[in-house]
Amino acid sequence: MLSAGKSSGTALTKLAKSGEVTFINAATGLVSSIPFIKGLNLRMALNSAKMDPRYKVFEIVRPGGIIKVGWKQLSSLGNAKLNSSDVIRVIEIASN
Repeated sequence: MLSAGKSSGTALTKLAKSGEVTFINAATGLVSSIPFIKGLNLRMALNSAKMDPRYKVFEIVRPGGIIKVGWKQLSSLGNAKLNSSDVIRVIEIASN
């Protein structure tokens, strides 16, 4: 098991695996992956990983930068296509 909860974007890209999308829980550092399939989007990846998107921010970490998507933005941005080797940092936010 790898731990990468507080790592920088550059360090996180080193966890990328070809043919997979990697999730990193920012609070615990737990790293998990799902197979990448052509046409995979953020919403599909979250369903495949059995993640509840509520009260979370997702940072899609790529060598060129970080794309942030909040849980309330999933309806409009959840269809954004992912790339093989994307790393997604999952950050839980406080709920009221």
